[in-house]
Amino acid sequence: METTEKPVARRPETGWSKARRLRGKAALRTCLPAVEDRAAPTAARSGPEWNIVRGED
Repeated sequence: METTEKPVARRPETGWSKARRLRGKAALRTCLPAVEDRAAPTAARSGPEWNIVRGED
């Protein structure tokens, strides 16, 4: 009888599983909070889409 070691195929780790695994060990940031830049000039808060924030692509 011959025994050979075969490599174990693992699925790639998702962000959720990484955060779950590292819970309590390190502060893993999965998202950043929305922060208003108070130094920038304020835009008029009017119109139907005044509260929609679009990020840079």
